[in-house]
Amino acid sequence: MEKFKNKIKYSFNSKASSYDKYSLVQREVANRLCERLSSIKIKPLNILDIGCGTGYLSNSLYNLFPDASITCLDISFNMLNEAYKKNPKLNCVLSDAENMPFKNNKFDLVVSSFTLHWCDEVEKIFSDIHRFLKDKGLFLFTTVGPSTLQELRDAYSSLDDEQHINTFSDMHLYGDSLLKHGFHDPVMDIENIVIEYNSFKDVLSSLKKTGANTVIGQEPKFISKSSYNKLAKNYPLNDTNKRLPVTYEMIYGLAWKNNLKSNEIIGVIPIKNI
Repeated sequence: MEKFKNKIKYSFNSKASSYDKYSLVQREVANRLCERLSSIKIKPLNILDIGCGTGYLSNSLYNLFPDASITCLDISFNMLNEAYKKNPKLNCVLSDAENMPFKNNKFDLVVSSFTLHWCDEVEKIFSDIHRFLKDKGLFLFTTVGPSTLQELRDAYSSLDDEQHINTFSDMHLYGDSLLKHGFHDPVMDIENIVIEYNSFKDVLSSLKKTGANTVIGQEPKFISKSSYNKLAKNYPLNDTNKRLPVTYEMIYGLAWKNNLKSNEIIGVIPIKNI
């Protein structure tokens, strides 16, 4: 796994400068996460953002909780550098999520968006987060579920039976893991976001330009021109506008370290069309 962790690091380092331009769905989901936080009676003073990328969510948290100290962690130095340039008041930590260097009972709030699906040791991460949180601290995260990139997965199936898209875990596995590691009152839900593009080239570019085109456990594969054309031909179209949809099955998770009153926990906030 260490070999592919380095590939993930390289991929995000190389795409840090283009990430903000192409990370439409990542920004939308970060906004959703902040909407949920704004509906919870919480005033955190120490916040950790795991897998902060270029700092969009970290800066949103900074605006939402201006009195808080915000630590943003990422495996990519270049991503962290972009985050720091946006807001030098952020505490930037270069580390992967499976080896976080924090003391116990340090944070009131831990968030993570679009990161856990890159991690092999989610069980360890959840255990560490539980240790890092103070009593009655909150953990809120988003990640992608099994139906993510289903259109591209189906198109690739017209070529061969090999894996070209990462496999993503089911919502219930995350919920079970939260309970296993001592979290209370987990709330899990799923919402689909569909982004549409004008061409197959734009679909692939949106993944490549955000560093999201690395397949864990496999070496990069060369695609011939004929295979590319076959993929483009077999990619499904929206029947109404003939644009190419890309589905993201977003998993939302929320859990506490020790119980809070039920009226302090929010329900599901539906995702908006974008």
